[in-house]
Amino acid sequence: MNKNRTLKFVFLVLFFGCVFSTAFSIFVGMLVPDGVVKDFFILTKSFGFGQSANNWYEFGPIRFKLGFFFDISILSIVGFFISWYLLRYFK
Repeated sequence: MNKNRTLKFVFLVLFFGCVFSTAFSIFVGMLVPDGVVKDFFILTKSFGFGQSANNWYEFGPIRFKLGFFFDISILSIVGFFISWYLLRYFK
């Protein structure tokens, strides 16, 4: 078995780990009743660019908006580290 993994494969596994943990975060948000525990696990922080109303990019006749945001929560960080562990475990 090939022990050297490509960078694309590593990023793909980490990306899917974050996606699955985000889905798990939404699922936990539906199951857990309101309270401190739900607030702790579901609290997200967003960072990125493109939120302002005046962020249009104009190139002659073409005009478009561009934006990209990350939403980070405790469960998405946990999912990231679980996928990282699985990458290291299944060498």
